[in-house]
Amino acid sequence: MAMLKLTQEGTRNLEQELQYLSKRKKECRKSPEREFIQSRMAEITDILARSVTGPVVREAGGFVEPGSVVTIEDTVFKERYTYTIVHPFEADPRENLISVQSPIAKAAIGKAVYSTFTVVVPLGENLTYTIIDIQNC
Repeated sequence: MAMLKLTQEGTRNLEQELQYLSKRKKECRKSPEREFIQSRMAEITDILARSVTGPVVREAGGFVEPGSVVTIEDTVFKERYTYTIVHPFEADPRENLISVQSPIAKAAIGKAVYSTFTVVVPLGENLTYTIIDIQNC
């Protein structure tokens, strides 16, 4: 079994969901929803059992890895973006939490500060970024 690396917020959210589902399960004893609730509870329990929670304190990192907070700069428009690379269970692009399976994360993982990487876009021009900063747990 592979160990999952979750942020503290991600772990907390899953634990809260598990508590909520436990209460809902009692409320819908004979509902078709009960089967879904039991399935989701088993999934969350498995995720938490296989995960390790990263610390809040971050330090300058040498390479991008899951759990990194990475600042990148578009090489054409010079716009900067800061993302936290998280497990797919935690991903929320609106909060700048991107999955390790996302194209940007896949291209950035393993790269060092000031490295340049390209994200292949199916339609249109490929996107090229430079890593400006890396913060790791």
